Amino acid sequence: MRLIGLWTARTDLYVDEAQYWAWSQHLAWGYFSKPPFLAWMIAATEPVCGSTEACVRAPATLSWAATALAVSATAAILGGRKAAWWAGLGVLLAPGAAFSARIASTDAPLLMFWALAVLAFVRLRADGGRGWLALLAVSLGLGLLSKYAMVYLLACLAIAALVDPLSRKTLQRPAVWLALAAGLLIFSPNLVWNTLNGAVTFQHTADNARGEGLALDIGSGLEFIAAQFLLAGPVTMAVVAIAAARAPTLSRDQRLMLALSLPVLAALTVLAFLGRAHANWAATALIAAWVLSGLLFARWRLRIWPVAGLMVGLVFQGLLLVGDAQADRFTLFGSEPYQRVRGGAALSEAVAARARAEGVRTVIAETRTDAAQLTYYLRHTALKVRVWPAPPGQGPEHYYEMARALDASDTGHPGLLVTACPGISPVPGARPLPSVTVPTGPTGQRVRHLFVVPGDAESRPTPCRADARPGR
Repeated sequence: MRLIGLWTARTDLYVDEAQYWAWSQHLAWGYFSKPPFLAWMIAATEPVCGSTEACVRAPATLSWAATALAVSATAAILGGRKAAWWAGLGVLLAPGAAFSARIASTDAPLLMFWALAVLAFVRLRADGGRGWLALLAVSLGLGLLSKYAMVYLLACLAIAALVDPLSRKTLQRPAVWLALAAGLLIFSPNLVWNTLNGAVTFQHTADNARGEGLALDIGSGLEFIAAQFLLAGPVTMAVVAIAAARAPTLSRDQRLMLALSLPVLAALTVLAFLGRAHANWAATALIAAWVLSGLLFARWRLRIWPVAGLMVGLVFQGLLLVGDAQADRFTLFGSEPYQRVRGGAALSEAVAARARAEGVRTVIAETRTDAAQLTYYLRHTALKVRVWPAPPGQGPEHYYEMARALDASDTGHPGLLVTACPGISPVPGARPLPSVTVPTGPTGQRVRHLFVVPGDAESRPTPCRADARPGR
């Protein structure tokens, strides 16, 4: 159903999604802001499916299906068929899963590999053999190559050893340590890539975490907590919260799942109250939360509450499917929630027409947003999309400044500058063209101002004001 929803959706790729596709066209062991695995998945899908929006997003949908199966299998080992049923459905119909399964995001493969690693560890805890050691190694390594948040698993396993004797015994096995070491070895090429590229991904990740500093922000913390209830499902998180308050009464298996979720939730909640945590940063904690909720639903013989929680998720899934299919005319309380994923294709078509009319073959995007969407939607044309190089003495601010900046090969030919700023100071000799306006919804519009700039231009325009440019 979700795969069908991808093909019926009337949404353009968001800036990050378009950037992930661009990465997939040049496979590497790392990229500016993320490890490489999502790009590899998109590249593997393209020969089979193509490069449409649905094909770019399909790996995330399939990853979530694998996540649900892994969570269900883990719950079956620990609590039987009934627990597996509740846990698996909890994943499939969680509002966060319904949202994430329809976009290209590094969270989807991260959670798939986290779920597989938890499954492997639970099987090893029950004296599983070499196959589960291999699964643990591969899941840890590819999880780290999906998103660095996979490293939280190592800390959670250490805490599990403190509260669960069987986990402690499992982690005392040399073979398990070898599996974890093998997982780090699988990840190691990304470390080499970062070393050869100025540790750009690590620096970007650190900058995101650091932000503008830390300060007490009650609103941010409360918003983060509310977001976890929305992502996992309100009933699921309520049950996990009750279990955390009654931790001494839980079984060993239930305490294990609490150890694999609560440390991440607690640490990032504290960070959220200091103003520096996004809702999806704690997504890895939800895997064990879904397993734990399945165990508790089966043990407590609940019926109404878990069914009510699943109904909330089912309604949310339905709204997303309907909304995506009508994104070009969908409004909610007078706003247009799809505005950020509309207009990219139409803008690119208009830009291509202007470029052909002017006889230029290079399009210069002023922002990362425009660079990403123009690169994707002009993929079947001969036009090259470039951005201005980073100012002298400064490092690149985003992937396109790092990998697709104007260079000597682009000089000698005029370019078409695309900018969101009406008052931008163009480069010397630039010739203004009529602006381009494309619809993003029933009333919303996206406006871009165009200039033909000479091929010998040496300086970039005055940067867009922060309140005038799209998100970076």
